[in-house]
Amino acid sequence: MQNLQYSIMKRHSLYLTLFFLIVASACKKSQQRDFPIVSIDEYIYLNNPQNLELQNPGGAITYGGGYRGLIIYRRFSNNDINDFGAFDRACPEHYREDCSALELDDDRLYAVCPCHGEKYVLFDGAPAENATTSMVEYRCTFDGAIIRVSN
Repeated sequence: MQNLQYSIMKRHSLYLTLFFLIVASACKKSQQRDFPIVSIDEYIYLNNPQNLELQNPGGAITYGGGYRGLIIYRRFSNNDINDFGAFDRACPEHYREDCSALELDDDRLYAVCPCHGEKYVLFDGAPAENATTSMVEYRCTFDGAIIRVSN
């Protein structure tokens, strides 16, 4: 009788272990980004003539800092005209390549990778054409005259 109980317990523990292994293997693993972490603390002054593009919503500039530079974009979301986005210029698809510094398109709607042509929406850094990963975004604060980009 004791051998029978032991056999049943052993079988149940085997089934339970198999169940957990199947469930664990079925769960999607979150995609980890191995993008280089760089310390950033930049101040962008809106009254600087180089930054005049940022005076109006939809304006965008490239700026130093970050891994391959920054793209600063003035967006207009939730009726907030003082909303800015700051993204690393390195293409998230292949940031290790020297050619991966994203460029602004003529309409200031997309950032385009000169290596392979991937496009990203400047408003939020979302992948658009040929891209699968979002742009790396940094924290922005705005005090009415100065944008602070940090991480």
